[in-house]
Amino acid sequence: MKFLFKIIVIPILSIIAIPLIMAALLYKSVEIPVDDFTSDGNTVLIADMINEEVDTFLESNDTDSAIELGISQNEANLMLKETFLGMNPNYLVDSATDDEKNYVMKEPMYGYQGSWVRFEESKVEIESGIHLFMSGITFKTRLLITFELEANTDEIVLTLDKLTIGNLPLAWAFGAADWAVSTITGNDLEEMINGQLNGMAEFDPTKREIRVDVQTLVDSQIENSEQAALINSLMAFVDENELLEIGFNDGSFDASLALGKTKDSDPAFELTPAQKITTDQQLQDILESKATSILLSSLTTDTDPYIEFRELTLNRVLDYMLKDQQQAPGILIESPLLEDYTMTAYVPYITMTDNLFVVNIPLKIVSILEPTHSFQTIIKIDALPTIVTTTEGTDLVIVLNELTAGEVTLTEEHVGNVLTMLGDTDLINEDGNLVIRNFDEQMSQAGMTINAVAMVNNKLRLYVGLGDTILLGDLQDTISDVLDGLSGDTDLPPEIVDSVDDIIASLSDPAGDPEQAVEAFMDTLEGLDDAEQEEVFDALLLELEDSSLTLEDILGLTLP
Repeated sequence: MKFLFKIIVIPILSIIAIPLIMAALLYKSVEIPVDDFTSDGNTVLIADMINEEVDTFLESNDTDSAIELGISQNEANLMLKETFLGMNPNYLVDSATDDEKNYVMKEPMYGYQGSWVRFEESKVEIESGIHLFMSGITFKTRLLITFELEANTDEIVLTLDKLTIGNLPLAWAFGAADWAVSTITGNDLEEMINGQLNGMAEFDPTKREIRVDVQTLVDSQIENSEQAALINSLMAFVDENELLEIGFNDGSFDASLALGKTKDSDPAFELTPAQKITTDQQLQDILESKATSILLSSLTTDTDPYIEFRELTLNRVLDYMLKDQQQAPGILIESPLLEDYTMTAYVPYITMTDNLFVVNIPLKIVSILEPTHSFQTIIKIDALPTIVTTTEGTDLVIVLNELTAGEVTLTEEHVGNVLTMLGDTDLINEDGNLVIRNFDEQMSQAGMTINAVAMVNNKLRLYVGLGDTILLGDLQDTISDVLDGLSGDTDLPPEIVDSVDDIIASLSDPAGDPEQAVEAFMDTLEGLDDAEQEEVFDALLLELEDSSLTLEDILGLTLP
C-alpha cells in the first residue's frame, strides 16, 4: 500500500499542490494608500511648483541662486490620482458606490485598484492593485515594479530591480517574455519596446534598462532646431560644470539647478537703429572709407599698410550678415519656455579687450507676467581671426575655442550646439567656425587685397597688399603731402583737422609718436557718422588726384 501511495497518490497530490502553491504565491491583497492620495492643503502640483521656483529665481538672482525642486511621495501620488480621476471622477470619493470608489476601472472579469509610488533611496517602487473575479470568487494580487533611477543632464537611466506578481518575483521572466512576444508578434521584445519608445530612449533587455538621451529627448519635443540648440547649450554648461544635483532625500525626489553660476549681468552691446547697415551699398561705402587708414598706416609701418576694424564697425558688419536669421531686429530666437516665460537669444556681437577677440551671444529668460523679472547670461566664445585661402577665394575665418558663461566654462566641442542658434546660414563652415566667405571679394570691391590679419591694440588689423609698382617710401612721401593739403580744410569736421595737424607734428618731431597720432586720428574718424567718414575719404581722394599716385595705383586695383 505504501508503494502504491508513493507512485500514485503523491504525484496526484503534487499536481494538485502546484496550482495551489502558485495561487498562494500570486495572491497578495493590497490596500490603497489613501493618505498618499490625500492633499494636506500644502501640496503643490509639479507645474505650479516649477512656476513658483522659476518666479522666485527670476525676481532676484545672483551667482549663488539656484532653482530647487522637490517632489515628495505624496505629491507624486497626487499626480497619479489626477490621472485616475480623469478616468473615474468618483475614485476614492466616500459617497460613491463601492465599485466606483475602490476601482479606477471595474470590468466583469477584473478591477484595477490604481497604482502608487514609493521613494526609497535611489529606487522608485510602483505598486498596482488588481482584483480578478472568477465564479463569485475575488482573487487579489498586485504588481510591484522597482526601478533604480539615475539621472543627469546627459541621460536618464531606469534599471529594473524587481518585478513581482503577488509574492512571486518574476524579474527572471524576461527571457520567457521575449520568447512569448516573438512567438505571437514575430518581433523580439527589444525591437517591440524600442519601437514604442520611438527613438527617444533605448531599451536593453540584457541589462533590463531603459536609457533616455536628454538631448535626443529635447530635440524630439522641440521642432525648431534653433530653440532646441538654445536649451541644449544651457544644459551643456549645466552638465560639464556639475550644476545639477538630483536624487532621493528623505522620501522626496529633489533637484537643484545652480543656474546662477552662469549669470552674466554685464550690459549687452546693442546697435542703435541709426548704426545698423541696411543695404549692400552702405556696406561697401563703409569698407571704402577704411581706405583712409590704409594711407595713414603707411606712415607708421615698414611692411604692408593696414586697415583696422574697431568693435563698432565689426558689429555693424556682423549684424548685417545675420539680417536674414533675425526673428526681430537684434533678436536671433525668441522661444516660449514652459507657459509663462520666454527665452531670447540676441544677435552675437564682438568685443576686443586685452587683445582677446571674443564672440558674445546674450541670452535672457523673462517672465511674461512680470517682465522686470529676468535672468541674463552671455555666452562668450574666445576666438582667433585668421585668413584662409581656398580654391574659391579668401575667407575671413573666426576660429572658435572655449566658451564661458558667468563663472563656468565649456569646451569647444559644444560650440556646434551654440552656433545652431544662428540658424541656416552660410556664416558657419564645416569645421564649426564663423566665416565670412570670399572676404577678399568684398574688400576688393572697395579697392583692397587682404594679405594677413592680426589683433593689435584691441583692434582687428587687416594687412593690405600694395600695387606691384609702388614703393613704400614713395607712398609715405605722397601721404605726407596729402596731409599738408588737408590741414586747415574748413570743410572737414574740426576734430579731424586737429588730428591731421597732430600727425603732421609727430612726423616732424624727432620725439614724436606718429603711430599714436595715427591711432588717435582713426579713433576720431570712427566717432563720425557714415556721411562724415565718407566726406573725409573723398577729401583724401581729391588730394591724391593732385599727387603722383592715385588710390588705384597704390592698391593695384580699380575702385568701382
